Amino acid sequence: MRPLRTLLLFACSGENATFSYQQAWPRHFQAHQRFDCTAVNLSERGVVGRAVNFARVAAWRGDLIVILHSVFSNSQMLGGRFLNLIASLAPPKVFFIGNEYKLMPEKMAFCDALRLAMLVSQSTSPDVHALYRQRLGCAVIGIPNTGLDPSVFFPASDPDTRPIDLGYRADDVPLYLGHNERRRLAEFFIEHADRFGLRVDISLDPAQRLREREWAAFLSRCRGQLGSEAGGDYFSLDDRVRTAVLGYQREHRSVTTDEVPARFFEDVEGTVPLRIISGRHVEAAGTKTVQILFEGGYDGYFSPDVHYIPLRKDFRNADEAMAKFSDRGYCDRIAGNAYELATRELTYQRLIDRFAGELDTTLGVAA
Repeated sequence: MRPLRTLLLFACSGENATFSYQQAWPRHFQAHQRFDCTAVNLSERGVVGRAVNFARVAAWRGDLIVILHSVFSNSQMLGGRFLNLIASLAPPKVFFIGNEYKLMPEKMAFCDALRLAMLVSQSTSPDVHALYRQRLGCAVIGIPNTGLDPSVFFPASDPDTRPIDLGYRADDVPLYLGHNERRRLAEFFIEHADRFGLRVDISLDPAQRLREREWAAFLSRCRGQLGSEAGGDYFSLDDRVRTAVLGYQREHRSVTTDEVPARFFEDVEGTVPLRIISGRHVEAAGTKTVQILFEGGYDGYFSPDVHYIPLRKDFRNADEAMAKFSDRGYCDRIAGNAYELATRELTYQRLIDRFAGELDTTLGVAA
């Protein structure tokens, strides 16, 4: 079976260099044996570069158009004449949607303009998929937003020799997600590091985010990592909660993280949760770094006391969790389980294999 001739659209630049999944998906699609990719980086800002990209797309003939997360996560990188050109092309179009917690009306309009054949959500939730299908009328599947690249994320050092006990790199989440779990995790373990006898390297400073290989090296210096599910508890396609919270923040500059949930989220109707596994979890698993995670579903991949040390969101079992973290046999077992799962089910090769299978079974596009 010949590879599918695929127009691959993405946006890679220095601005998203610390988002490993936005850098890795284009790389692995182009290396995959089932896709013969014509790759177009929409981050090109020069007049000549944009003109060359437009001409390449106009001349392209093939079987499939794939639009990756980076094209529209935080900002829309495909618009105007270029969007109209892509929309006019006959092959089925697939959009890997990013950041499904903001700009959802704009992203739905983007999908409408493209006349999508398939939307790839970062969520495996049937409720989330049903909302998309009802709104867009296209096929919807769920694939994690980040895979494992074993050539970058691997156990580079013996966990017993690593100089950092607990590490963490994350951004504060916006208040409209309805929680502040990342900050609570960071502040709790910074405050209690001495009590637990931990050497920690924990930061929510965006300036301390790490590029892909720097992040892999950091993980291999840490015996353990903190984390929680990505996303929020109030997913909807109209951004009404997000819009209300942002409006309130503009009028009340001193609003606190405790005030917003009580005001906006206690009686929310018509939304479903969207909490997902993230690259932090997959990549830590690939380096055999023990994970201490807030209890959650993790898209059905990670289970407590099998793949991670569970931590209650009220921290009531923190002493128990730290006792488990001190048990080297237990830690070796759960880190090994997470590593085995990630290398078996969550590599980019495996995720793109799954996508190729969905093209055949769902769209009838043989890959």
